[in-house]
Amino acid sequence: MVVSNVLSRSLQWFVTALLLLYPVAALAIHNAGNAIFYLMLLASLASLALRIRPAGMPGFASLLRRYWPLCVALAATVLAVFLQQASAGQFAFKHYDRALRLALFPLVLWILLLVDLKHLKLLTWSFMAAALVLAVKAYLFTDGGVVRDGNIGFISVIAYSNIALLFGVLSLCAFRGDGRVQKPLCLLAFLAGAYTGVLTQTRGGWVAVGLFVVFFFSVSRMNIGRKLLCVLALALALGAMFSFNQAARERLFNTSSEISSYAQGEQKSTAVGIRLQLWGAALKLFARNPVFGIGRDNYEPNIKAMADRGEVTRELTTLAHSHNELLFSMAISGIFGAAALLAVYLVPAWYFASHLRDTSPDCRAAAQSGCLIVIGFFAFGLTDLMFFWPVLDGLYVILLAAFLVQVKKSATPVPIVA
Repeated sequence: MVVSNVLSRSLQWFVTALLLLYPVAALAIHNAGNAIFYLMLLASLASLALRIRPAGMPGFASLLRRYWPLCVALAATVLAVFLQQASAGQFAFKHYDRALRLALFPLVLWILLLVDLKHLKLLTWSFMAAALVLAVKAYLFTDGGVVRDGNIGFISVIAYSNIALLFGVLSLCAFRGDGRVQKPLCLLAFLAGAYTGVLTQTRGGWVAVGLFVVFFFSVSRMNIGRKLLCVLALALALGAMFSFNQAARERLFNTSSEISSYAQGEQKSTAVGIRLQLWGAALKLFARNPVFGIGRDNYEPNIKAMADRGEVTRELTTLAHSHNELLFSMAISGIFGAAALLAVYLVPAWYFASHLRDTSPDCRAAAQSGCLIVIGFFAFGLTDLMFFWPVLDGLYVILLAAFLVQVKKSATPVPIVA
């Protein structure tokens, strides 16, 4: 019994350390996010082998029964890949890597159930640190916002700035906390996350800000006057950031003119023009095989063939995907791919949304954070592929599991009717 308690406590502290380190290390250090994800999986398997169970959870089977809609939704992408490959009669295991990370959600959830609630709440400090670290790294890579390359380290500049913004927004969820230090740090972390987007001169991520504001208006208990004041302060802060970076400001303001030029059949090789071509090409590829899709290996050859026929410009042949999560899933995996992706968004969102009105402040904060993660990945996926990067598949799974555990442990108990 003593040995079992020691093992359980040691495993709990180990997983807690991994969880709190994860936001800071995932995008700051190459392969650190993948390493932590695999260590969590190994810890989960070890707990099952040693029969170390989270409190209130009789066994792994009971977890699957309780959260089966979530488990099925996050495993749906594996089925979509399999059905596409089966329809084509061509199987390649490499295309299961990203899908399997999502499907392993139950193991991550199981091991994070060992973490104490008080330690789960420390994740806010990890988000603050991560937003600040990513802003500093972006400043160094962009030479203060002057240079804009396609990648920052090992990940695309778009995905990098998106996650930095998300960490900043998640930091704001702790703004209600007490203490003179926490609130200023929450604001600083949010500004750092937003400033990363200015430094990298990315545009697609700002779509998420609009959705975040709508969500804020719908769940905040502030009166309408304070809500409007917060939005005004946000607008002024973002305006001030852009005023100090001419390149980012011009790139943002050029969006409407690029759309207008593309609509008139001109300037198809601008950033916006290329995206619009990619989206149109993805729809054409989807139309060729709407049920199962054309398959991942056939995407680039088809784009090159379209360029040879003059249907799209040559710039598209250098890009690995369509810069839209849903359209790319439709093109390569058909209806099943689209349904699987929507399940990855909608089912977790439903779980968290069902606790937004809980009487426990901690539960509401965790539910809000869970919703923000889903909203963020959905909005970011409108102009880029977040799940294209394996480390971000792991990030999505770990953060969903962490906040789901926090919701479970802090939710107001449902009264039992005699």
